[in-house]
Amino acid sequence: MSDEILKVENLSTTFKTSAGEVKAVEKVSFSVRRGEVLGIVGESGSGKTAAMLSVMGLTGENCNVKADSMTFMGENLTPGKIKNLRGDKISMIFQDPMTSLNPVLSAGWQLKEILKQHKWRGNIHERVTEMMTRVGIVPAEERIRHYPHEFSGGQRQRLMIAMSVLCGPELLIADEPTTALDVTVQAQILGLLREIREASGMSMILITHDLGIIAGEADRVIVMYGGHIMEEGTVREIFKSPSHPYTVGLLRSVPKPDKPRERLIPIEGQPPDLLNPPKGCPFVKRCAEAMKICLHNKPEELSLSDTHKYSCWKGMKK
Repeated sequence: MSDEILKVENLSTTFKTSAGEVKAVEKVSFSVRRGEVLGIVGESGSGKTAAMLSVMGLTGENCNVKADSMTFMGENLTPGKIKNLRGDKISMIFQDPMTSLNPVLSAGWQLKEILKQHKWRGNIHERVTEMMTRVGIVPAEERIRHYPHEFSGGQRQRLMIAMSVLCGPELLIADEPTTALDVTVQAQILGLLREIREASGMSMILITHDLGIIAGEADRVIVMYGGHIMEEGTVREIFKSPSHPYTVGLLRSVPKPDKPRERLIPIEGQPPDLLNPPKGCPFVKRCAEAMKICLHNKPEELSLSDTHKYSCWKGMKK
């Protein structure tokens, strides 16, 4: 039996807008293994969140999602199936907790509603107070009656974590879970997620633009750009042997604790316009190693090992 809990093959996501069709994700394939943390990294607009919202069935009416296959625990993820699994076996922590929480409903009401929706067998009040205590919101019996505006940013993020793990999911998708939090609170949130994951054995997809978080939390990494996967590998492979020019560029722009005086090298230029994406490699206009073939032809995937692969004409020409 395969240890893959989620498997997605050739996922494409487009959004219809007044300006035209935005090709947010194009033929992306990935999988998540049981108990694994898969990190997805890339600049804003690279397709990280759009891909996960597509899997969750939360993309909206103006969106068209296509995939050769999407399976969860061996079963096809049809729209009806994902609706039943969402919030129960697959949960998601959204990027901004303040816009994800209803401002006119108490924290307790919103947490209890999740358990009622999924027909929780047990004492709902006890489960909610237990989970609020576990994520560090105390005294839970008092805070359960409070509204979202009465919590700090870090506490709202803790509420979102409590909501996402209430039903004991098999897979948790964390979309920028530490955005807008200071360093101390960020470390607390990451530690809390790690503690919950290790105690339950759940898998996690961690979406972030912060390579430092990826290095400390993920087992395997996907690097996305312009709606495509540029490179995929273990954390060690990505950080020690980056192969795609975009991955190399990302790592060059990150400060190194052991080399505080080293000059950072930013990636020049802007991400591609996904209303009119490049015919070839999406990174071609910002790549110092681009060739003529990169302009008109998308490179195929190259395997460097069983776990490490990337898409670049540079590698094919060697």
